[in-house]
Order: sequence, then structure tokens, then C-alpha cells
Amino acid sequence: MRELGDILSAFESMRPGDAGVLASVVHASGSTYRRIGARLLVLPGDELVGLLSGGCLEGDLLARAREVREEGGPRLVHYDATAEDDIVWGLGLGCAGVVDVLLEPVAQGRPGPLAWLAAWRRERGTGVLATALSPERVGRRWALHPDGSVEGDPSDEVRAALRDARSTGRSRRMATRDGELCVEVARPPRRLVVFGAGPDAAPVVRLAVELGFDVEVVDHRSAHARAERFPGARVHLVPTEDAVARVAVDRDTYALVMTHHYLIDRALLSQLLPSQSPYIGLLGPKRRAEDLLADVLGLGIDVSDEQRARLHGPAGLDVGGEGPEAIALSLLAEVVAAAEGRPGGSLRDRKGPIHDPEPA
Repeated sequence: MRELGDILSAFESMRPGDAGVLASVVHASGSTYRRIGARLLVLPGDELVGLLSGGCLEGDLLARAREVREEGGPRLVHYDATAEDDIVWGLGLGCAGVVDVLLEPVAQGRPGPLAWLAAWRRERGTGVLATALSPERVGRRWALHPDGSVEGDPSDEVRAALRDARSTGRSRRMATRDGELCVEVARPPRRLVVFGAGPDAAPVVRLAVELGFDVEVVDHRSAHARAERFPGARVHLVPTEDAVARVAVDRDTYALVMTHHYLIDRALLSQLLPSQSPYIGLLGPKRRAEDLLADVLGLGIDVSDEQRARLHGPAGLDVGGEGPEAIALSLLAEVVAAAEGRPGGSLRDRKGPIHDPEPA
């Protein structure tokens, strides 16, 4: 999640006249490190921002990016690690997957998709990009903006593909009458609100910021709710009874309740449980969570079974370990798994490929 923010910051820092190269994954199948939407920016001095593989492709991509910079036009690069002789004659990826990467020159007056992506990120909206991959049109794009408007004068077929991707939330490569097309759903950073600014919240916020979450911290105590304690996060000093309304918890807000105060936790859960938050994590033992839920229901607050299922108490994955940092890792691992619709188990035990396949 953090990668796009780093790329946009690096692009904005480029001087007028500088030329960079943007590399975007437009197709991936089999076992690959990244999927559609992953990006890497090659800066004018050949510095790389972002990552498309575990280091396997970057050297070759850098060499090709230099050529693209000189030629001034986009290029589609195909990597196939499924061939038996890949380790001997190819790049030695050893991942048994196929990746297509679009390389295109970018500059201040020629931002490619970065202008749209930056605008959607600022407004915290979900947009959809459609990119032509056929040789005669490679790199041409159309966009479905968060407000529903469409840019680029797409055909009816492309327009339908944009709206279908917005509806399903799935990115994919597809064939159209006009050639191959990559349709990418671009979501804003996930939002994490941490209720409670005690000492154990600091490593949670640090890790969440590093992961690319849009992080906010809420506390009613002026000695705790201080911005300098939580670099990279927005900090709110607000009374408990107004906390959830003040930060506008919605369907894109993941919440962690870690005040360690029973009555405050009860007040927060009374506001959070009826909300649209897809994940509410509560610190403390299971019995405490059950007691708090019973108290909230006893107050006459209507909580559906679906809303009740969003409560994770105790929060976190069972990874073991001691100390605030290990607890932060456990908490954020569960938040990420919940956001991705995964159970959070060991990949060794997963049936089928690590990544879900692209839609047909």
C-alpha cells in the first residue's frame, strides 16, 4: 500500500526536464511476486522506487527502462518463468509464473497514469484504469473516476469493462474487439483508526504507517494525544463520546480499540459495533470481549449478527512472541488478512496458488 505513495512523492520531486520510466504490472499468472497494479519508478539517475519482484526482474527492467527513456515510447515486456530452461538460459526466476510489464516514459508534463492515481488518492476514491496492450495502441488509457465520470472517450466495450471492474473490485487482463486490455482497480490506502494513545499504540502506528495505512489515533487525554508521539499519523484529542463520529468511521475504516479501560472500551464499542467498519479489533482476553459485547447489547443497542462478526476480541493472529512490537505485528497481520479476505493461516497449508487467479 505504501509503494504508490512513495512513487508519487518521487515523481513530484523530479525537476522539469527530467525523464523517468514507470513500470506497471499489467498481467500476472501462476506463482509471481506481484500482481496487476504493482509499480516501479525508475528515476533519471537509475534509482528505483518500488518493487515488482524479489529482485529477480529489477536488473533487466532497469536496462530496458534506459532504452525506453531514450526511445521515448512505451514498451510491453513479457517474462515467462514457466519454461524448463529458465534457470539455465533465462533470468532464473524460479517462480513458475508469467508477468507482463508495461514500461513508459514519464515526466512532469507527461505523467502517464500517475496524475489520475494521485488525484484518486487525495480524494480517497476508488478509480479504474483501462490500458491498451495491443502493439498498435500500447499504453493508451481510459479512466473511470470515483465520481462515475469516464475519461478518454472509450468504446462501449471498454466502458462496460471499466464499470464491471468497479462493481466486482477485480483487476484483470481481457481480450476485446480492439485488442488486449488491462483493467485495473485502483483503491485508496486503507484507513486504520487506533482508539487509545497509550505506549503500546506507538509500535502499532509505526508498523501501520510503514505498511502504507492511512493512520489516525484518537484519545481523550491531552498528555497522550500528541502528534510528536505518532509520526506519520493524524492525532485527534476528542472526548470518548464523540470519538467515532469525529473520525467518521465508514466501510473503509479498520478500527483497533486499545484503551485498556473497560468503561471507555464499552463506550467506543457502543459506537463502533453499529457502524459500517469491516473490522473492529479489541485488545484483552476473550472473556472481557464477551462481557463488553453483552454490556453493549444490554444497553439496547441493535447489533446485527453480521456486525457482531466484525468484532475480533482478542484481536490479532496467534503468532506468539512477547512485547509491544510482537503484539503490533500480530494485530496488523490480522487487519491485513481481514482486509484481503484471507484467514491468516500459514501459506504452506493454503490449497492452490498463493494469489487468486485473474478473472476469466
